[in-house]
Amino acid sequence: MTVTTVARTRKRWNVADADARDADQDACACLMKQLGVPEMVARLLCRRALTDPQLADRFLTPKLSHLHDPALLPGIDDAADRILAAIAAGRPIVIYGDYDVDGITAAAILWHALGALGGQVSTYVPHRIEEGYGLNSQALASLATEHNKPLILSVDCGITAVEPAKAARDLGIELIITDHHELDPANLPDAAVLVHPRLPGSRYPFGDLCGAGVAFKLAWHVARKHCGSERLPDALRQLMLDMLSLAALGTIADIVPLVDENRVLATFGLGQIKRTNILGLNALIDTSRLRDESIDAYHVGFVLGPRLNACGRMGHAREAVELLTSASPEKAADIARYLSQENERRRATERQIANEAAEMVCQAGYDSPDCRVIVVAREGWHAGVVGIVASRLVERFHRPAVVLAVTDGQAQGSARSIEGFSIHEAFAACASHLTHWGGHAMAAGLRLDAANVDAFRTDMIAFVNARLTPHDLTASVPVDLSCSMDDVSLEVFEQLQKLAPFGRDNPPPVLMLRDVRLTHTPMRMGQRGNHLSLTLGDSSHAIRAVWFGAGDQAEQLAAGMRLDVAFEAKVSTWQGRRRVELHVCDVRPASGAA
Repeated sequence: MTVTTVARTRKRWNVADADARDADQDACACLMKQLGVPEMVARLLCRRALTDPQLADRFLTPKLSHLHDPALLPGIDDAADRILAAIAAGRPIVIYGDYDVDGITAAAILWHALGALGGQVSTYVPHRIEEGYGLNSQALASLATEHNKPLILSVDCGITAVEPAKAARDLGIELIITDHHELDPANLPDAAVLVHPRLPGSRYPFGDLCGAGVAFKLAWHVARKHCGSERLPDALRQLMLDMLSLAALGTIADIVPLVDENRVLATFGLGQIKRTNILGLNALIDTSRLRDESIDAYHVGFVLGPRLNACGRMGHAREAVELLTSASPEKAADIARYLSQENERRRATERQIANEAAEMVCQAGYDSPDCRVIVVAREGWHAGVVGIVASRLVERFHRPAVVLAVTDGQAQGSARSIEGFSIHEAFAACASHLTHWGGHAMAAGLRLDAANVDAFRTDMIAFVNARLTPHDLTASVPVDLSCSMDDVSLEVFEQLQKLAPFGRDNPPPVLMLRDVRLTHTPMRMGQRGNHLSLTLGDSSHAIRAVWFGAGDQAEQLAAGMRLDVAFEAKVSTWQGRRRVELHVCDVRPASGAA
């Protein structure tokens, strides 16, 4: 197949404040004095609007005591009482999860916690392709037949499941829904209990928990009520600390904002991961060759998370749930190896579809300024990977993207958006074409009749074009600070790690070197030569930098060029030795250079 080559779009550099050392100078000096942080960290805190020393200190030194009281979550008291009553009566409890990392870890958290309290707990995860996302009436009916008067507890799904909730009530099923996705306050499901941080009238201080975060809060509250005390016994307390590792996996993988208590969950969960007693998580770490690594948000997002997602994308997620719940050491090792194999198969399938989708975009003109959203569909695409393909299209063309797999007259797919535009709102406006949809501002899923795809595309383009401008379709490089080659040191880079873990709403700082010389011809890297290795220098320094995904720029760069370089500062460990790395975001000719 001939794959259309897409020229790299010139990015906008937002550098207006990068050199402004006098901006927030008083606040910066105050942070340096009161918190004892170096100037660069203080300047970055100011850039993140953390100028109040108390708030900045809370950000830099998160504590478990910063977690909000779970009792504030709407519906959680009633849910906990019903769960404890079911445990006391010996009734079966079925945790109805989802097939992504957030849903898998949420189910595992409650499986461990309720099982430790004596519950008869099992799990159910729908098949991504055969059943689709969320609660479905047929599955609920089957569970009611299979179990005697079960309590069904949804995690990471259900807040839009109006019809399935009605079916559950008609079947006499006690259904508790816990979720975090976008909801319609005027059309909530009629379940026994709803637990959601943003329900109408909620007093919960933070609305951006993921499904695993909500599950962790519920598990914590049930444990407190079971013990009749705020302080848990040592064994149960240790179990809840273990559950933090799963909550961190879900929080980071679901790309919710890493601020407020999500930052607390991520920080302490990452610290707990390699000390976990969960057999399956240990097996996954070993199979992923991370035992000797300091596991951070990157490893969750790009190593562990994709493996947990892989079987749900390519087949059925029940193996991933088993890995994190009931698997024996031998079974856990087998499943972890299987997930790695499935992840490789997923990557190959994703690459093929991404190339086909990009070619379709260019041939159809969906990358033009007058088409500010991409909607592509094709028979034969694997529905399990279209969400990742949508992300690739957003990265490449910087506009919202919807990718649909067509099978037997039905189109099933996923969408990803750009910052500042709600794809969920767009789907709501075009809902007349859809048979099912749900999600949140940055990512959503949908189903529709294949015959309606063209009409859906037309209405989506009209809706998005009215809200985005051609200017919005240009990716930006948000430069935080300008620095010198003297700042490119292990000491400075390690100081910047005080701001980690990085993720949505707390991105890695982007630094800028001005007017540095490219000392050698760029070298292509990677199996497909799609990355670049650069050597940058001035009169006294030379430093290696890596520009991922920029292999197509090799011919545009030559030794001797003078460049401005925007980069993320990284610290890596190789054979026990820590070293600095520059991960390039973009380059441009230095001011006055050719």
